[in-house]
Amino acid sequence: MHIVEAIIQKIVTREYDMMIRINNIGGPASCQSQTDAFSLMRTSQFQVWTNVMLESYLGDLIDAEASGRNLLFEKYAWMMEHSLPDAFAQVRHALPVLPPEQLAEVEECVAMEAVWAEECARRYPALARHGRPLRTVQDTPEQTSMETYNRGELRTYSRRTLTLYPDFLYTCRARGQNLAMEVRTHQLRAQGFASLEAAEAALS
Repeated sequence: MHIVEAIIQKIVTREYDMMIRINNIGGPASCQSQTDAFSLMRTSQFQVWTNVMLESYLGDLIDAEASGRNLLFEKYAWMMEHSLPDAFAQVRHALPVLPPEQLAEVEECVAMEAVWAEECARRYPALARHGRPLRTVQDTPEQTSMETYNRGELRTYSRRTLTLYPDFLYTCRARGQNLAMEVRTHQLRAQGFASLEAAEAALS
């Protein structure tokens, strides 16, 4: 197995182990039993990352386990801040207090990724209809937006990983890349589609 694939596999395995340990309000969530779907989505995201970022985030997961933290619990808890404020109030005490500069870096990354997601949605509207809504203002108790999801995840990154992440986004933007399209391409190819265009045509 290629070293990058091995790191991604370790990350996804540790993340899934964390996710299935989350005690959800109202009982287990459907995603906790969907191992293949979880692996597909997470692997597709990490395939666009650099080796240094992957190693840093794997370190985050290892450090979190060693200190008794569950980063997947924290991510989904942060995601409730806007869509389920009453539920969020019940778990807020279990989340770390993040410094203002870290929160600002998170918002900077969320904004950059939203631009890519909007471009992807404009070019592939049928695909967009089968994904998350884009903006936090579109959150509902049943479904959270891409912005809210990204914000929740980025708030779990260590200072080390969060330092690497915006630099990576700026580099991609300078190269004219669209990470939303690249991640979706990896996902769709794993599902048997040759390209974004092929999947769009199939869903239209």
